[in-house]
Amino acid sequence: MNVYMDDQRPSPFGYVLVTTVEVALKIVREYDVSLLSLDYNMGWRQKNGLDFLEVFCMEGLHVKEIHLHTNDSIGMQYMLEQINKGKEAGDISSSIQVKCTGS
Repeated sequence: MNVYMDDQRPSPFGYVLVTTVEVALKIVREYDVSLLSLDYNMGWRQKNGLDFLEVFCMEGLHVKEIHLHTNDSIGMQYMLEQINKGKEAGDISSSIQVKCTGS
């Protein structure tokens, strides 16, 4: 399963669209997700891509690959730092592939 977390853009073909951090976490916890594509900004006063990754790392969740498709360069940097911290601490697998794709 491929998951696309975004509150505004339509999902690319072959992805399941999720529009909140909570739903994305539920899917990653309950299903075998191969590719997870994350936006940083998820709407006014809503949890964002960094919030997702903090829980993802804290719970030691797993996907095969993460794409960061946000246009927010600062948000992308924050998300990359969280992923790298999680890998270095052993909270998440170092085998998770990460790509910054923009939108």
